[in-house]
Amino acid sequence: MNLTLAICVYNAARYIEKTLQSVLAQTVDDFHLLIVNDCSTDHSVSVIESFFAGHPRQYELVNLEENRGICYARHFAERHVSTDFLMFLDSDDILLPDAIERMWAKIQSDADLIAVGCYLDYIDEAGQKIGGGLYIGEKEKAGFMAKAAAGKLIFMQPTAIYNRLEALRVGGYQIDGFPPGKPRYQDFCEDLDLWTRMSDLYAEGKAIVVLPQVLCHYRKGSGLSANSFYMLLKMRYTKCNVRRRRAGQGNMSFIEFYDSLSADELSGLKREAFAADALRSGVMSIKQGKIVKGALLVARSIIARPGYFIDKLKNNLLK
Repeated sequence: MNLTLAICVYNAARYIEKTLQSVLAQTVDDFHLLIVNDCSTDHSVSVIESFFAGHPRQYELVNLEENRGICYARHFAERHVSTDFLMFLDSDDILLPDAIERMWAKIQSDADLIAVGCYLDYIDEAGQKIGGGLYIGEKEKAGFMAKAAAGKLIFMQPTAIYNRLEALRVGGYQIDGFPPGKPRYQDFCEDLDLWTRMSDLYAEGKAIVVLPQVLCHYRKGSGLSANSFYMLLKMRYTKCNVRRRRAGQGNMSFIEFYDSLSADELSGLKREAFAADALRSGVMSIKQGKIVKGALLVARSIIARPGYFIDKLKNNLLK
């Protein structure tokens, strides 16, 4: 099997054993298993080593010398492995037993497929389903081609098998052109950025699709996230560059993009990020039976950005 499954780990001692159990439960097992430890400060490494002492199988553990974030860890893995195909699994997520087999069969069925993803269900910190998930991505090549030709962002789950060599042709996971220190902008929407750059290959007949089946459980925290603004900013950056490429122009670095934004534009993005996060958390709270909390969060979203709520109402709730 010309495939590497890579797990990037940072302080995942609480969850990594369950993740590894799901890897060993796969219906296929002849893939290379790489674990990249991004300088964990907890006992993640000892949990991993203890697990494989009791469950022998091939695995490679690489300990990075400096903590540099998820995007760098994936960038490293892309260049470290030798298999043509690569798949990343978050260190707190759970694969269903036939996940790798199904995605591998799909990507091997058509030489023009450069990435194949799947649907994900959300689970909480205790591993219980909490409703909702990531059910996005084009199921057919024709749908992908239309989006790519129009210069749309390519949303797909991070749990996907993709052609590593084709990804490297368009730069792979990007770590250059970002400001030093934190926040690490390269770590936000890093998958969206990669899939969208890979979508340039639609001109050669290459495509990215998802299997409309839940093959992984995605662990999701609760509450408002301080990262929403950074994610939205990275999405706008990715959108800016795909438009530039379709127009025959070169990419901007993130630093150049950020410097081009006015104070009003940045303020508007912050309001939009807050509105999106408050609405998302409010809906989640209502689903969990926390009606008052949910209603207050939805109200905060409407106050922050009324147009955002109306848009979501038209395009989601009313359909």
